[in-house]
Amino acid sequence: MNVSWPSPEYDRQIEIICEKLNKARNLFCIAHPYSDGDALGAQLALYHYCRAAGKNCICLNFEPLAEQISWLNGAEACQNFLPENTQFDMAFLMETTEAKRMGDRVAFFEKAETTVHLDHHIGVKGLGHINLLEEKASSTCEILYNILEKTGVELNKECREALYVGIMTDTGNFRYNNSTPRAHEIVARLINNDLLVDEIYKQVYENTGYKRVLIHGTVMARTRSFDDGKIVASWLTLDDFSQLGATEVDADGAIRNLSCIKGIEAALLFKEVEGGKVKISFRSTGKLDVMEISRKFNGGGHKLASGAQTDGNIEEVMQTVLSEVSSSLQREVTQNV
Repeated sequence: MNVSWPSPEYDRQIEIICEKLNKARNLFCIAHPYSDGDALGAQLALYHYCRAAGKNCICLNFEPLAEQISWLNGAEACQNFLPENTQFDMAFLMETTEAKRMGDRVAFFEKAETTVHLDHHIGVKGLGHINLLEEKASSTCEILYNILEKTGVELNKECREALYVGIMTDTGNFRYNNSTPRAHEIVARLINNDLLVDEIYKQVYENTGYKRVLIHGTVMARTRSFDDGKIVASWLTLDDFSQLGATEVDADGAIRNLSCIKGIEAALLFKEVEGGKVKISFRSTGKLDVMEISRKFNGGGHKLASGAQTDGNIEEVMQTVLSEVSSSLQREVTQNV
């Protein structure tokens, strides 16, 4: 069972992690594919903490980083391999909804004497020797902060900035209902008079490349409405990416434009990827639990925001998923009549 702060169980897990962390000298950290601000923020925060504490830390990352987060100090140090003949005392997994989402990364995660899994998603199964899984936390960076503040090492600006970006992005710049009093309390400590929050905002939300604009525009132009305007959906094919010279990183966040449409209950974005697979992003405005829907397609996440990846032709996948979302919406309406 996942535990939340504050509780004796949670505090004890932090004590155990801190004991191991204080003794560790060689560490590495890993996160889910295509890291977002929270996953990368947690990795880099640990990296900067370790450097300040005289420890070695490697940030494993295997995909290009989105422009919105690639500017973070330390991002240039990310690498896609572990040095041979190095004994790692600890490894941190900075969130993943499902073990299968990690693919070969699971094998990397296991190459340490002690493994720690930090996550704030609902119903996650811990993959580490120690698992701190707090569903009520705003972000993985919030959980990591609860650990680092207990170590006695002062958190430098670079560490605090990475943690701030993780909390800011996972709360939608403090717009979502996971912007709890605890999240705001932590952010107040992180700012500490030397973080330029206006500059951070610009880097994250006003730092858009030309190809990103084009691919987002394609998503918006293709938007279709279903179920009397209660569901909207759009899609991207491999040809779209090829013709525009864009990448999946450029398409990140495109569903945000769909989820802002007035009167909808759900927004979906389908992206064709290599290997005959389709990635699906789900967003709900409140009534639908899209996490439950996404799990039917090998996905997971949160009630209002989830993702999945499934095999199949994009047109067939769209038809199947839209039918499931429509049925779920009808059941929700019927239950509340």
